[in-house]
Amino acid sequence: MSVPVFRSRWRGRVFKPLLVMIVSAPSIAQDAAYGPLTDWRGWARWRPGTRAVLASSYDRTGGNADYCWYESPPGLQYAPGVCTVRTISGPGVVRRFWMPHYTSNFQFLVRLYFDDDPVPRIDTTSDEFFAGGVSYVSSPFVTTCAGGQVSYEPLAFSTSLRIETINQVLPDQTLVRHYYQYQLELLPAGSAISTYDGTLSPSQQSSRDAAAQVLVNVGAHPDPAGSGAASAVQWTATSIPAGESLLLAGLDGPGRVRRFHVAMPGATDAELDGLRLIVTYDAEEAPGIDASIADFFGAGHDRPAWKSLPLGTDSPDGFYCYWPMPFRRSIRVELRNATAAPIAIDGAVVEHEAGALGAEECYLHAHVERRIRGAGDVYHPLLSTTGRGVYVGNLLYCEEATGGLTMLEGDDVVTVDGVDTLYGTGLEDAYNGGYYYNWTKVQYDEPDGPRPPFAIRPLFGALRVHRDSPEGFGRADQYRWYIADRIVFSQSIEVKVEDQYGAVGSSWASVAFWYAQPRLPADVNNDGLLNSGDVVRFAEVLLAQDSQPEHIARCDLNGDSMTDGADIAPFVREFGL
Repeated sequence: MSVPVFRSRWRGRVFKPLLVMIVSAPSIAQDAAYGPLTDWRGWARWRPGTRAVLASSYDRTGGNADYCWYESPPGLQYAPGVCTVRTISGPGVVRRFWMPHYTSNFQFLVRLYFDDDPVPRIDTTSDEFFAGGVSYVSSPFVTTCAGGQVSYEPLAFSTSLRIETINQVLPDQTLVRHYYQYQLELLPAGSAISTYDGTLSPSQQSSRDAAAQVLVNVGAHPDPAGSGAASAVQWTATSIPAGESLLLAGLDGPGRVRRFHVAMPGATDAELDGLRLIVTYDAEEAPGIDASIADFFGAGHDRPAWKSLPLGTDSPDGFYCYWPMPFRRSIRVELRNATAAPIAIDGAVVEHEAGALGAEECYLHAHVERRIRGAGDVYHPLLSTTGRGVYVGNLLYCEEATGGLTMLEGDDVVTVDGVDTLYGTGLEDAYNGGYYYNWTKVQYDEPDGPRPPFAIRPLFGALRVHRDSPEGFGRADQYRWYIADRIVFSQSIEVKVEDQYGAVGSSWASVAFWYAQPRLPADVNNDGLLNSGDVVRFAEVLLAQDSQPEHIARCDLNGDSMTDGADIAPFVREFGL
């Protein structure tokens, strides 16, 4: 590749105005506490410098004693005494606090110190916390569900956080198994956030009210107003022939799909399994989504009609998907009949809006993994991918012919960028349940009752739980969305659950959802952002001040194996200016 030398007049005539436009572009301010729920477009946004941390009671030896482990003192604790759950530097937010209902009833100490304050601003017991006894921490952010108790009330800190508890041993020397999980989001240094002090300012109260409405109005679109200029492609009843596809929408960008509905009220399980949702971005060969309607929507197979924040089967228009689906050049949404017989749908809708996308906006992906556990298998993999993006949740379907629900003993493990690992304490714990979804250590004072066949919440729940006998057939279908407690990755992410406690021959199927940042042609310095650094790099290469081959290759935006004046126009266009 050759790089011609340009006179310095290029700098003043092209790059200086471009730099001024970039530097003066307004930033988008987001509410750091409640914003993840109300900023619907932000669900698809990669956030550099943000990191997820899980402080949990997982067994540090890799065993199954996932209780009474703390930051200090080290080791599995059998003696009573004050223990430090976690100390961490901020700024950040406690996004989620979970305990089993049975464990919470033992009144474990919940003590949080914010910003090196020697006096704890939260000093209570677990049962009091989940009963709404701490300032404004209450429903709909706090709930009890299928043997678990969880709070999604954001608790922010500016510089540091220290969490304490007291290990409990009963008078008869019985150790009370303390299972817990605190999920935190660490924000970039310098992020402006107000530390929790037990009160809300008027603006904070307004933000909380808006986030609460999103949770209360589950089943409705989380961003009902939108841009005010949305269009919809609508289909009436039709039949898709065997082996053929129906193109629901083929759209040119930039823009985003706001919602997708498909109505199949009389469909059989075989039809729900055989009809596939295919979503392809920017004319790529590989689809970003390729999943059966049954898997993607959690539909059929003796599951109830259900509603969650981004996805569900219970709406007047049929199955719904509210995940934002940005696209830059184009998007194709189609239904493909993989069976040998026609499949009928009663109707479908693809609602979309045009509009420029920010560099951090990513494309929705869904990956299906289906396996039968073999002898010696330890993990069921949900997702393993590289690049930049945001992991936003999964559906997991598992069953076994023997062992009852012992398959739920397995932990979930999320590894981010090959360094940070989030270790869970049990499969049902990952979905905010507890003790086999309240089928053991049964709590009778729960909204869903003892041994519930299902329990539905906006961000998590169980779609089907069944056990013939303690050692008989067992089944658990569940979901969890990481929206308030998003997991951002900048290099790679791996998500897996232990299946080693399930019987050999048990079946495991999952649908992992994540947003992946596509390659941005104008991101010539490859940092995932479009900013002045890219303009500087492009100018240096164009003016022959940077001759590194990989830099020259990234600056060749028109694909002619040269970086020259012909690349300026596509660079400006890809920048969105």
